Parts: sequence; C-alpha cells; structure tokens
Amino acid sequence: MIHEWRSYRLKPGAAGDYLALLADEGLPLVTRHLPLVGYWLGETGPLNTIHHLWSYADWAEREACRASLATEAAWVEGFIPKAFTLVEEQENRFLQTVASSAAFEAVVAGRRKPHPARATGAPLFAPACAALVSGEPIDGAVATWRVISGRAAGSLSLLPRSPDPVPSIPLAEGSSHIVLRPLAFSPL
Repeated sequence: MIHEWRSYRLKPGAAGDYLALLADEGLPLVTRHLPLVGYWLGETGPLNTIHHLWSYADWAEREACRASLATEAAWVEGFIPKAFTLVEEQENRFLQTVASSAAFEAVVAGRRKPHPARATGAPLFAPACAALVSGEPIDGAVATWRVISGRAAGSLSLLPRSPDPVPSIPLAEGSSHIVLRPLAFSPL
C-alpha cells in the first residue's frame, strides 16, 4: 500500500473557515473518489496546519482516484476555488507501513467509504486529540510508517486519541511531537 500524508499550511485565522467548508461541502465530493483515513488540525508545531491521510492499494489506484476526482465539477469549480484561496503552502509525503494496529487495519479496510456532509449543528472536531511523532517509532502507535518520498523524517508514528495527548516522557533526540485535533468525520 501507499499512504499519502498531505499537510496544508493555511493563512493565519483561516483554519476554521477551510475546515468548515470541507466538512460542509467538500467531504462528500472528495470521499466519493479518494480513500480517506484521517484528517486533523495541528495544535502544536507549525500552527494553521491541517494534515490528512489517504491510503491506496498502489500507485495505479492513486492515479485513477485522483483522475476521477478531477472530473468532479463541484470539486474543481466549486470547492477548490473557495478553499485554496485560504492555503499558503502544501507538502506531500508517501509512506510505507512498518507497524500497524487492528484499529488502523480496520480503517484502511473501510477507506473507500464516502462521507456525507456535516449535519447542521454537528461539531467540527472530535473530542479527544491524537499525536504524530516524527523521527522514532513509538510502541502502541495506531500505525508507524517509513517516509519513502517527500521530505525525509525517518519514521512517523500516529498515536491514539487521548484526553491528554501531551507526552509524559521525553522523546529521543531529533524526534518531534505534534498534537493533532481530529475532525469529527476523521476515521482515525
């Protein structure tokens, strides 16, 4: 499998607008075509940054999914022009799984499920945060990946959602920790 970790740095103050637009309009469009695994807003590290994870069987599936999304007029002519005026920078990495959990495997198995738009009055965010550790594998992670293309970071480990995602022990030298606030629709 190929896992695609995309990070978008938004204009200061634009995260709420971008994420509401995504949840209310973009989500049913993009998930009709792309296999969503997770979507988060960074609470630490570079602020105003959203992270999303997509999982493909292989490169051919990624190419076919992205080509299919490009034919979605409401995405190309509606969502993209509104949303991407709020984006300042994008980064993309391809990952290969080196360790996973039953929770991760279940989400990957259901990755092709389309998601509806957010219901009126529904919260934008899930109640508990997760965390992403770069540079060292972490025991008990939902999944750990090796970066195979994009800015190298050794490994990435996604930690499970928790009421307190702040690390209680020091990380290895050269590692970093980012608290991630999941969107309410995020499978992970």
